[in-house]
Amino acid sequence: MIEYCQTTNPEQDIDNIVFRARIIWRDIVTWLGQYLITKTLNADAELEKEIINMLFSRVADFGGLIRTFFGDKAADDYTKLFSEYITQLISLIDALSEGNSSNANEIIQQIYQNDGQRIEFLTQINPYWDKSTLENYIYIFTDMIIREIMAFTSKQYKDSISIYERILSYSTSLGDFMAQGIKNYLIYNFLPPAGPPSVE
Repeated sequence: MIEYCQTTNPEQDIDNIVFRARIIWRDIVTWLGQYLITKTLNADAELEKEIINMLFSRVADFGGLIRTFFGDKAADDYTKLFSEYITQLISLIDALSEGNSSNANEIIQQIYQNDGQRIEFLTQINPYWDKSTLENYIYIFTDMIIREIMAFTSKQYKDSISIYERILSYSTSLGDFMAQGIKNYLIYNFLPPAGPPSVE
């Protein structure tokens, strides 16, 4: 349920909001890829920590967008779900890099469950995120992420790089869809209607 909108001048901020919504998913793909490499190749623990911080900063960014239009409770609830999603993906990388396939299978189930929870949540707070379209975007995004992780940890580097390139392209489409949903919500809920044309 939408509680309130905190924006004061939505028309002025619309371009910045749309841009932020578009790039968050691409950033997540990039930083997950960096973590996958550093974890699998046993890089410095401090570097892993900094990459994780970057991932969760993107979660906070998206939570900030939710907060702007749907209020604090919606933002806090979604940030919790999104944080769990990132944590699960990190745990999957850890499990597969350590050869723990049985634990990895359980984590994958949890990841898809989280997808369903986030889809349900987002489509409830914003009718301009069509549920069937969002399901398609989110589940395919997650599927590609998991396949990239499995390929890289299996040392199938050529396949992993190919999947990574496709995810980057796909993340742009996902970001565009999310951004358009926010833009439509903004236009139809907060921007004043256009007045009648002036008569000379």
